[in-house]
Amino acid sequence: MKSWVDIGFEIEITGDQSPSLRLLESIDGATDRGESMHHSGGACAETLMIYGEPIGKVFQKIQKPHFLVVGLGLGYIELVIAREALLAEKDPQDVGLITSYESVPELREFFFHWLEDRKDLLHEEVWNTYDLVLEHVLRGTELSPGKLKFFLRQHFKNVSDIHAALNADVVLPSRYHCILYDAFSSKTSPHLWEEEFLNYILKTGTFANSLLSTYACKGTLKRALKQQGFEVILREGFQGKRNSTLGLKNL
Repeated sequence: MKSWVDIGFEIEITGDQSPSLRLLESIDGATDRGESMHHSGGACAETLMIYGEPIGKVFQKIQKPHFLVVGLGLGYIELVIAREALLAEKDPQDVGLITSYESVPELREFFFHWLEDRKDLLHEEVWNTYDLVLEHVLRGTELSPGKLKFFLRQHFKNVSDIHAALNADVVLPSRYHCILYDAFSSKTSPHLWEEEFLNYILKTGTFANSLLSTYACKGTLKRALKQQGFEVILREGFQGKRNSTLGLKNL
């Protein structure tokens, strides 16, 4: 069974004691370590701040919303979608669609096997990491781990339901009310932050009433949002980061 190191990552315990993953190798060789998936101040806290509130807003405004997640990683955003749905007393069928993209095949497989409670298929370190993620996502609620996992199992019934890399020529399977854009930086994933690609995703992948939330605050993103009819709201960044970005369209 593969561990995190076997697939090119190491575990980091962040400031709120929740786990994140960091690439073992730098993309450009400028540093001796690769990019981390989250702020060192708190992986779960950052996810809840950047994505939790917008997800909650969508549940208040939209019946059967569709969610697009760019960057599955450890599954924080998917778990927060389930968390916010259950806190709003929604059932799995009250969510129209959750479409997640992740370029690393093992991350897709690991998350799916963990949702399915297939401990026999996962390295102990990997299993324990996902359990710790869920523990942090559930803090402050009375929701049970089993209820969150059951909710997501209704949307990820096969490992193929978690999509591979979001390529430049992608044809999205639907339009979405909520895009949660948590891709690696433009250094690691350059095409995901190019203005032309962002315009394409926003034009072909959003309903008339929709939002986008991301930790990033890039000129290409803000221009694309404005070109596609979104109001651009600069939100506070997490723990001293520069601003994060929220785009609203008729919502």
